[in-house]
Amino acid sequence: MSSVPGDLSSDIQDANLRRLYAYWKAKCGQRRFPSRHDIDPLDFPYVLGWVMLIDVAHDPLQFRFRLYGTELAQRMRLDMTGKTLDQHPQPEFRAYLEQSWRGVLDCQQPTHGFFDRYIDNRMLRFESLRLPLSSDGSVIDMLMIVAAALQPTG
Repeated sequence: MSSVPGDLSSDIQDANLRRLYAYWKAKCGQRRFPSRHDIDPLDFPYVLGWVMLIDVAHDPLQFRFRLYGTELAQRMRLDMTGKTLDQHPQPEFRAYLEQSWRGVLDCQQPTHGFFDRYIDNRMLRFESLRLPLSSDGSVIDMLMIVAAALQPTG
């Protein structure tokens, strides 16, 4: 997992993820994080099927899938909409997701990384961007996570 603090623009390989990151930064304005209400899905149809919206509850910390994009659901053969991360059926991937999402909360800024998934008898490489959202501008209460399928590996 890569969690690079600061500006991620030069680290993001996928052009659509770079474009979405620029959109998120513009929506921040003078705040650390935009709110969910600042984000209009019609502004990013180029990645919409790859978006997850994750509700973040604190005390105790819990992640709930508010939205699991249609492209993700089709590729992964799994729809997590409405379920908590604890309900994810793949323990190793669940642990990866928890670690990467906690990373956003710990560093209080967007993070970015790559991961490999075995799908349809081949290993695929994905790039992901994890963008914090906040209703009050300070406490992260939602994550917007977007994945992009890169080339197959190996």
